[in-house]
Amino acid sequence: MLGQHLLKCVIMLGGALESVGAKWAIGGEAGELMSGVITEADKLEILTTREGCEEICNKMGQYVTLGPASVEKKLERDADVDGRMYHVFVKSHYAELTVKGVKVEIYGDEQLKVGDWDWGDPLDFEPVYSYIVGTRVPVVPLRLKSELDLGLGWLDRVEKISNAIKSAHHKF
Repeated sequence: MLGQHLLKCVIMLGGALESVGAKWAIGGEAGELMSGVITEADKLEILTTREGCEEICNKMGQYVTLGPASVEKKLERDADVDGRMYHVFVKSHYAELTVKGVKVEIYGDEQLKVGDWDWGDPLDFEPVYSYIVGTRVPVVPLRLKSELDLGLGWLDRVEKISNAIKSAHHKF
């Protein structure tokens, strides 16, 4: 379950960004938590388009701590592909907010690159919706997360997602 500080931030963002025209969704570990994955989160990540990053920053201007810009960074964890380790890079139109004391990272048109391979296409998905204290909040689907994690060889993460999906099916 989301910690109290993240929960308050998600509710606030869900209401404040309801009218955003671009596709956006909570991703990262907080998005996984909202979908039933047992993990920990200390920040929020929003996946959107380049235009969505700009629109969110314009709408949330008072909370912007790092304005939108094209950014490339190396992830802390390497990919394990066929038993070989490769650095993983992320490229996006990136911005940061601080909302209710919570760091919110915004990734517009996020692309991944493994090792010296070519950049992948910008991530695209149809969000699923979670209702948090009556607020409708879009979340990155677990299927996309699972496919990405499997491709990166992060089998521990795939197993956590699989367990959450199995658990959700047993509730019905």
